[in-house]
Amino acid sequence: MIHMSEPVDYLTEDTYRPRWLKDGIMESTIKAVAEKKPMLIELGKKLADAKKYYMVGSGGSYSVQLPLVYIAEKFTKVPVYAFSGWEFLERRPEAIDEDAVVILISQSGKTKEVVEALEWCNERGATTFGLTQKQDSVINEKADIGYGWEEQGVSFGKMMSLYYLFGSIFNHKGYPIGVKMINETDKLPKLIPSMIPVAKETARKQGLEFKDFDKIFMVGGGINWGLTYQFAICTLMEMCWTNGIAVDYSEFRHGPLELFTEGTACIFLRGRSNLKPIEDAIIQFSRENGVKFIEFDSQGLDVDNLLTPFTLFIELEWFSYYLSLAKNRRMGSWRFYDKVKF
Repeated sequence: MIHMSEPVDYLTEDTYRPRWLKDGIMESTIKAVAEKKPMLIELGKKLADAKKYYMVGSGGSYSVQLPLVYIAEKFTKVPVYAFSGWEFLERRPEAIDEDAVVILISQSGKTKEVVEALEWCNERGATTFGLTQKQDSVINEKADIGYGWEEQGVSFGKMMSLYYLFGSIFNHKGYPIGVKMINETDKLPKLIPSMIPVAKETARKQGLEFKDFDKIFMVGGGINWGLTYQFAICTLMEMCWTNGIAVDYSEFRHGPLELFTEGTACIFLRGRSNLKPIEDAIIQFSRENGVKFIEFDSQGLDVDNLLTPFTLFIELEWFSYYLSLAKNRRMGSWRFYDKVKF
């Protein structure tokens, strides 16, 4: 008996594009957050009296926290901590009390472990701040303060909102970096739309070149470590079903060095920091060893290091789309995610 196979759904630019890459979504998300800037600045002012700040979120909602920790540690003396949801619940930090602000981040506004963390923080007397896509969410209902960016762009909505919020907090605590964060974030409505056509055109070729690799290293660091982690875990693994391996520049020679040979695929994320010499050395080593790599560098634009988590995100987002087309893989269709309960 002959069994006919199911028809193959061949994906093309004309037949498939994930909802977050639809025309105008990025621009409308940036506009929406920019319009909420006065609200976020005022909220930051109200939260500036706290002595310590915690952020809790899972997956992409964890990774967007890391640039804020980097900024706080490099430019201020303000304690700012980043946690993935279940890790926070395992630790249940003893320092969570009435002097703490805890920001609970979730696109859906109902992530199980984040809701549980919120309820525990409320019991401890901390000020809780919900940051979700929609204002009307479970987390915002339970939190002392609820905020929704109200647009479809997810990572940008979270991170841009956090930049305005913490920019205001740091400013009102007397740190000049706060004003700089706000001023640099103000540049996004003009900067990002101009990058999108170039990113799309470049990514078409790059996606085809990387389609046959089932393992891709992601190398980054500094303010862009969160983006490095996010793209490896949440984009390559979850959405492209490709083994993504996140490597920090500072740890490159302690293991990864031995694997960067011919036949290896890698994506390098370049910032605008004093990491440049080590970035240069690693890229040169990889080139000489025959590694197949892409070097994302914010399209060579003259941007401040504070903005590279946004500019590099644009390049990575379009690369992942064209990689998914080349692999004939729908990014928003999962075998297990949201089906297997933890």
